[in-house]
Amino acid sequence: MSCQKGEKQQSVPVLLVLLALIACNIATPLYAQRMLPTLPDAIYYNAKIITVDEASNISEAVAVRDGRFLAVGTNSEVRGLAGPQTQMIDLHGNTVVPGLMDNHNHQFHVILLTLRGIDLQGVGSLAEMLERLQQAAAEAAPGETLFTRAGSWDFTDSPEQRPPSRQDLDAVSRDHPIVVFESRARQYVNSAALDRLGFTRDTKTHRRIRLGKDNDGELNGEINGRGAAALHMLLEKVVPPPNLDEQKALIKEMHFRQHAMGLTGIRELQLFPDIMRAYYELWREDGLTMRVSMGLELNAGEEGGLEAMIAPWGVGSGFGDEWLRIDGIAEFNLGDLLREPATSTGSTGTPRTSVESYKQAILMMNRYGWRPSIHVKGDRTLDIVLDAFEAANQERSIQDRRWIIEHAILIHPEQIARIKRLGVMMSAQFQPYNDLKTILRDWGPERAGKVLRMRDLLDAGIIVSGGSDWPSAPNNPFLNMYFYVTRHTVDMETVALDQKISRMEALKVMTLNNAYLTYEEDIKGSIEPGKLADFVVLSDDILTVPEEQIKDIVPLATYVGGQNVYSRPDASF
Repeated sequence: MSCQKGEKQQSVPVLLVLLALIACNIATPLYAQRMLPTLPDAIYYNAKIITVDEASNISEAVAVRDGRFLAVGTNSEVRGLAGPQTQMIDLHGNTVVPGLMDNHNHQFHVILLTLRGIDLQGVGSLAEMLERLQQAAAEAAPGETLFTRAGSWDFTDSPEQRPPSRQDLDAVSRDHPIVVFESRARQYVNSAALDRLGFTRDTKTHRRIRLGKDNDGELNGEINGRGAAALHMLLEKVVPPPNLDEQKALIKEMHFRQHAMGLTGIRELQLFPDIMRAYYELWREDGLTMRVSMGLELNAGEEGGLEAMIAPWGVGSGFGDEWLRIDGIAEFNLGDLLREPATSTGSTGTPRTSVESYKQAILMMNRYGWRPSIHVKGDRTLDIVLDAFEAANQERSIQDRRWIIEHAILIHPEQIARIKRLGVMMSAQFQPYNDLKTILRDWGPERAGKVLRMRDLLDAGIIVSGGSDWPSAPNNPFLNMYFYVTRHTVDMETVALDQKISRMEALKVMTLNNAYLTYEEDIKGSIEPGKLADFVVLSDDILTVPEEQIKDIVPLATYVGGQNVYSRPDASF
């Protein structure tokens, strides 16, 4: 389904002419391009253009008109299309690929954590960090919350070798709530912040939040809260949220940072409607430079309110245009349940809600035309999810509805067969690259040796796309492709070498397959006439550079809709 802004409606003579020429089969593709009634806005030539089209063609030049690819071919052929106003860009032999996409990106969570608050960059000790907080407290309004940017300070690099305690932060101020973000999963707070949160020594675990305690059972100020719901609760009650204008400005800043990674599109998962509104306002203002597919957050245990949440929408998954779409219900995590006990704990895990309640929620999504996008890591979780998907399929077919399983790190052949039968897609990332030691500890070597079965999934004919799960892992798409191709991890160990895929397959996973995931394979994901002119100029040839150097490739320039949204300062064109 698609919607268009009235003020943006345009005629599509290029596409109509292309369709007519193809239907009549009257000439070669390039001849058809020459017959187009419009001249290119720009031509990029002297390049190695990896088109990722059906035939995996390699070309030399591409012409762009009105934000779309107009022609692809040899240097002489495409340059021959130039008019007097056409901009000519010599790429000096650099490699060009379609715009890269991230299928699992928590961009706004990163914005809230890293683009706001007190910057602790350059702080060398705990004492210096506390002094900086005292300076901020002296300048703050009465009762104003003081909070830091996540990732701007690491206590393991300090001489004290410890994070701040509640007592440390109370010494800074007992009047100002203080939150020191180590990450989205761990924070350190003072007594005033604990009071606002309503946490005491007797507080039971709340929405995946664990509270650190001293030996005497008193709260020590550490909050370990994994997941978006925990973060949202903390921000909502203690840290002032950005207003709409601030949200829009922060989104635009983060888009630029992600363009610098070569990203032209993301699936922005686990959003609440107020954040969706900021994206919508940017869309109305033509302020988006990143193509965004928005996932609506639902947490296990909250499914009782699902119908009330989605019934008023009137639209569902896939609604939108090439800039902004509704994606699905994300991530609805039942928990990381295992068929066999974890080697580290002896436990198979505990569901976060009842299996029956979980299934009923999946059925509800299907009835309202929303697709689930389900967090799955454990193999027992995948069994339960596939059972629910099959039940939904009995009520209303989910074939060709592009339902999604996220992660699926531990998966078995018979589960792959079930996924194929249901027409479900896989949203894969590269967790073993950073987390192999944890996987070995929790699952043991036999299970760890079979993780993330990319080769088996692709060979089964399942559409697999790639992404990061940022900020849980880096949002660098070249790390994805490096891992998919080599199966090397961050410490140079290897895992499941039989699951390697080719470089071209890895590139397709990060481009065309991601476009399919967002209902857009007909308009993006490859460099072909008529498609959106999203592309990246690379520092090295991803098809020929030594394998170990794939992870070191960087974008020289990123283009979205034919517009340059990032250029590396040392780019030579």
